[in-house]
Amino acid sequence: MSTAGKVLTVLIMLVTVVWLVMMSAVTQLNVNWQQKIIAQEKNLEQVTTESTKAQANAVSLTAQTIAAQEATELLVLAREEKLAAAMARRSSRIEDLNRLKAQVADEQAAAQTSKTNLATREAEIVSNQDELAKKRDEIAKSKAVNADLRSQLAQLQADFKRLLAENTAKLDKAAKGGAALPASSVRGSGPSS
Repeated sequence: MSTAGKVLTVLIMLVTVVWLVMMSAVTQLNVNWQQKIIAQEKNLEQVTTESTKAQANAVSLTAQTIAAQEATELLVLAREEKLAAAMARRSSRIEDLNRLKAQVADEQAAAQTSKTNLATREAEIVSNQDELAKKRDEIAKSKAVNADLRSQLAQLQADFKRLLAENTAKLDKAAKGGAALPASSVRGSGPSS
């Protein structure tokens, strides 16, 4: 064999070794990318599940807030009706007392009874006003709780939107990254290890 043949034989052997090393590196790269794609799919499923749970929690929180608001409004209306009735009774008692004083000066005993009734009604009014003040405090507390719940809901919605945008971006990036893979990784061609 000539010298050129020997040199070519050695070169072919060296190129074959280099070619085998390159093929094993490409195969390893394909395996690594497939593992990363599987991990990203699992992460996407987990984030989707968490997103669904967050939406359900937000809906439940909204329903609870609405129910609490309705109950508070009904309570306020009932207390306002009681207050109006108490004020009407008070006005009625005061008118009765003035009429009795003007008509019958002799009947101080009846007037004393009316005064006792008036004092009782005024005590009821004071009691009702105290109750009304307590209920207004409760309403103010409920409104503060409602405001806190609404701010939590707004925060949850903002977090959800942010997470959705991040996940959509990650999904788009993953989809674009998948399109950039070599054709051999998409078709699954090439030697497998």
